Amino acid sequence: MQQRFIPLFKQIEGVFFFLIMIGFSACEKTTVAECSEACANDNLQHIKRVLVIGIDGCRSDALQAANTPNLDQLIAASRYSWTLNRGVDYPSSGSGWSSLLTGVWPAKHGVLDNFYQGKKYGQYPSFLCRIKEANTCFKTASIVHYAAINDEIISPCNAVLRDYDEDQQVRDAVTNYLNDCNMDVVFTHFDGVDHAGHSRGFHPSIPQYIEAIEQVDAHLKPILEAIYQRERDNNEDWLVVVSTDHGGTIEGTHDDNATEVTQVFGIFRTKNTANPGVLPTSPELVDIAPTIYNHLGIPIDAAWNLDGSAIAL
Repeated sequence: MQQRFIPLFKQIEGVFFFLIMIGFSACEKTTVAECSEACANDNLQHIKRVLVIGIDGCRSDALQAANTPNLDQLIAASRYSWTLNRGVDYPSSGSGWSSLLTGVWPAKHGVLDNFYQGKKYGQYPSFLCRIKEANTCFKTASIVHYAAINDEIISPCNAVLRDYDEDQQVRDAVTNYLNDCNMDVVFTHFDGVDHAGHSRGFHPSIPQYIEAIEQVDAHLKPILEAIYQRERDNNEDWLVVVSTDHGGTIEGTHDDNATEVTQVFGIFRTKNTANPGVLPTSPELVDIAPTIYNHLGIPIDAAWNLDGSAIAL
């Protein structure tokens, strides 16, 4: 019962914040980028950069069935998997995003649900924390729809933290930060697909679920265009990763270890990805963090005790 309650709670929370937004529109959060000053002792070349896109509750088969021209363009230059393993234990958003961001499974990061009571981020911090520890001059941001990602997982990491009540606000803020600030690493999260899955069902046969995926793809257009423009103008090499925290069932739940919940997708693109196409073996959600470290040239310390390993791109 607890796991069935959690997704409903997440929906109720989203509705609550939506009503607050309507009632107090004058207090709407700005999506204007607030750029930090240049780092005084910057010894980074700032060529290698990272954008991680999280599409909450997105099934692989539904993504493939949807009309997604912007993701299709990205996939054509990517190595990807439609059977990435998000882990069979604790299929909640809190657990899934914790695994992606930290590079370890719930047995280590301690998050088993959306209440974060057992979190061990001091021992197993997110990649945004690790990157700042490697060099404080990295400019990092987390811009999300699901506020708990910032409040619970990323808040100690000295990154730009923005959370919004609508996916289009996330789109606008991410686009502004990419266009106006010299960002090195950006994590972003869209929640509309998960909302559609819980209210209508997670399945490619459900029009509202497919429409939600297509809407996120439309949101990605200015974001990806900003990345491509930066690469053309500034000689930058962006690793773009797209993945999710879990899938879901046609009944609108994701509280078990059914294949449609635990096998999701991972898309990995660099400026010059070698041999684009399907990855020869299925990666895991915990492989994303070490792949980011590898792209940025950050050595992985054995003391971090990561469960994942870098994907060859």
